[in-house]
Amino acid sequence: MTQDKKPLIQIKALPGYFAAYRTTESNDIDSTKVNHLDLINHTSWKELYANIPTDTDRHEYKLLVLARHGQGYHNAAILRYGQELWSKKWGVLNGDEHGEWLDSKLTPLGKKQVSNTGKEVLLPMIQDLKILPHQFFSSPMRRCLETFIGSWDHVFKEFPELVDNQKPLQVKIFENLRETLNTHPCNERVNHSITVKEYQDYKTPSGVTVHWDYEDNYPEEDQLWSTDHWETKEEIDLRIRDALTSVFENVTSNDKLISITCHSKVIESILRITNHPAIHKLDTAKVVCIIVEIEK
Repeated sequence: MTQDKKPLIQIKALPGYFAAYRTTESNDIDSTKVNHLDLINHTSWKELYANIPTDTDRHEYKLLVLARHGQGYHNAAILRYGQELWSKKWGVLNGDEHGEWLDSKLTPLGKKQVSNTGKEVLLPMIQDLKILPHQFFSSPMRRCLETFIGSWDHVFKEFPELVDNQKPLQVKIFENLRETLNTHPCNERVNHSITVKEYQDYKTPSGVTVHWDYEDNYPEEDQLWSTDHWETKEEIDLRIRDALTSVFENVTSNDKLISITCHSKVIESILRITNHPAIHKLDTAKVVCIIVEIEK
């Protein structure tokens, strides 16, 4: 799961599609003040999708749907104790009387948040596009698996004709799509067998079976997290560029719509890597969409 010697992807975001990146001169935005998903030059998702540039001999173009997980028990604890106390005391613990933070699951509010995202963001998008994402990807953390299920199942229920119920829906899991690797147990992964027992071939309320497709030789124990290292911004950017390289090695030129369920710092890193303006204060369960150009 660590970086190897393979060539890393060269990728950049294109302006002119969403309010978060109007022009190449656009500044960073505060997502609590600006609806970063507003379409600025198109009247519908269908029109926007039709205006994604055509692939060339040198470049491919994709629409990425980047979803932050809903509120986990660790997120609730940060709100409860405040960032300063979280950093000084609580963050290195496994939990409190309200819940466990190790590879945290979603809180009841987190489940409500991702349900609302499914109904208010994903459902209108797919209703207009009339297609599902060609490929789904996710971080392995339990809060991300629960976010995928809780948000996308609204789409599966509303548009059963888009889902092949004769076989499980495949979601590819990449270890390198994880949150910042720091000393906080909320970012430590539980053993693989625990997650498989809890979530593998999960049957959603709509009747869709979700199969999590892990990388070959996926380790039972977490090999990335440690108690004595806090990942730098440069380190996370290298790891996420490696993850994006793996993502695009697993899609074809015809796969234009790509879903990635992940974490706030992963989304921040993707925006840096693609030279997209930063989107600050992105709340739990929020979605960022970008059009990207990828060098072949």
